[in-house]
Amino acid sequence: MVQVGETIEAALGDWCFAGKILITIPDATRPLDPIPPLDALRARCPNITETVIGLGLHRAMTPSELSTLRGFPIQQHDPDHVISTAVVDGIPGFVYKGVAKAEACLSVGIAELHQYAGLSGGHKGIAVGCGGRTTILALHHRDRIVQEGVRIGQIDGNPFRAAIDGLGAAAGCRWCLNYVPLLDKWFFGEPAAVLQEISRVIKPWFFVPKMFSGALLRVPPEKGVSFYQASRAASYLALSPSPPVQRGGVLVLEAPMPEGLGSESGFVQALSAVPPPWSSFLTGVPPTGPGSQRAVILALLMQNYTLWLTGVKHPQIFHNIGLRATSDIVPPSKDWLVVEKPFSYLPQIR
Repeated sequence: MVQVGETIEAALGDWCFAGKILITIPDATRPLDPIPPLDALRARCPNITETVIGLGLHRAMTPSELSTLRGFPIQQHDPDHVISTAVVDGIPGFVYKGVAKAEACLSVGIAELHQYAGLSGGHKGIAVGCGGRTTILALHHRDRIVQEGVRIGQIDGNPFRAAIDGLGAAAGCRWCLNYVPLLDKWFFGEPAAVLQEISRVIKPWFFVPKMFSGALLRVPPEKGVSFYQASRAASYLALSPSPPVQRGGVLVLEAPMPEGLGSESGFVQALSAVPPPWSSFLTGVPPTGPGSQRAVILALLMQNYTLWLTGVKHPQIFHNIGLRATSDIVPPSKDWLVVEKPFSYLPQIR
């Protein structure tokens, strides 16, 4: 059964757990304050053995970022310190050792649009957030992310989402507590069931009556730290079911991106080796390494659109790889669509 509430307490209802339990939370790339859910869970679960920050293949959180979590038994996930679980759809399952050895696991996270999984949340907080390097790289191989059915906003018939659910179940993810920003509600229950319910009630699209020559995408602070993260705003729109931007139009990312391209080595190496529009990433030998799947997605975007960067802290980094970038804030053209919530609420053409 899935429980829904406008507050964490309402979503949890009378649930409690007396055994030993491990809690996973997302890293700083997700717009979620983990303290309220951790406080609520600590009141209902007296034996929280560990709180694990799911990093996936992102960089570790800094001491400053961790400072708000004092008072909790915090560990940062290590994708190379893992235990084998099961092979799911040809993907070798590995999960962080602490998760694998836990009596029970609960994943705290956020559910919003996701390029491959349709929606984030559910089993993803453990299957990917706390997954092994081998698992994450296999799951994000080019051949998997371009499969039929792998699409933003779609979970039914999506083989990427099905693999995540299988990997999460094999890793022992029993419950999830997910916040949905677009609905301002919390959902609690068995992870796959939670995602099904969220998919049923979320409305991530709004419809516009005409096509535009471009779109200005305002990236929220937690996603605007690097190009790896911020570029999702452009690809979410470009690869959505019915983007209202004309072919050949411009997608403008407004984000400071102080960390430049990002810390994902596969992504950085791919973009540094080949100039835009990166068409070679779509044929032949695929790029490899952490984050390389995002380079493939940008190549798909560039088949139909031009990408500009505005409000960038260090524009020369992007000039070096062949992208147009400026530190100025570019005002939107009168024929551009302005998208204020590109990670949760996207325009579509009817």
